[in-house]
Amino acid sequence: MKIKIERQKRKTIALKLIDSRNAVLKVPLKLSQEKIDEFLESKKSWIEKNAKKLWQKENFSKSFDFQMYLYLNGTSIGKTNELVIGFDKLNVAAKRKAIQKYYLSLFPRVQELAREVSQTSGLGFDDVRPTQSRSIWGSYSSKKVMKLNWKLIILPEDLQKYVICHELSHSLHFNHSPKFWKQVEDICPDYKALRKRLKDYSFLLSGTLNI
Repeated sequence: MKIKIERQKRKTIALKLIDSRNAVLKVPLKLSQEKIDEFLESKKSWIEKNAKKLWQKENFSKSFDFQMYLYLNGTSIGKTNELVIGFDKLNVAAKRKAIQKYYLSLFPRVQELAREVSQTSGLGFDDVRPTQSRSIWGSYSSKKVMKLNWKLIILPEDLQKYVICHELSHSLHFNHSPKFWKQVEDICPDYKALRKRLKDYSFLLSGTLNI
């Protein structure tokens, strides 16, 4: 861990981890090096614990191997070479097509989940369709058509539900106003934690499943 020490006109010490390898320690102008060393020693366990968490988050995408494995609800369920005969001999484009076709075949599971959430929340839609957007997980139109990214099927089910709750809330509020977020909270009380976790999977949107 590389710790950058910044001396400032302040009375307290503040330690902040920038990433898993770098941190900033803000200290009073005249604080001795001995006191700084003592402070860092007292925070050694905290630094190691949180640096490990950051490292895991930074390398989260590497825990998925879409060339070798298939995933459903956040868990590996089989190998890609089981999709079609001669899969290993296909070129990259053909492999991507076969894998996408497989995930799209599972999309009815997302549609069924959307119907379940709709029924329990009392918020409706007229149709739900798959989309392959590279920037968003879903959308909800004025015509009551909900579009959900087909890659949702790869995520844990609680994150799928959060995205669906988010989009269904747009049936009442076509914005992200405080009223909208209050509606999301009403049907998904832990949405803040789920929203934070969902960001870990953002690599799926812009990428091509690392194939």
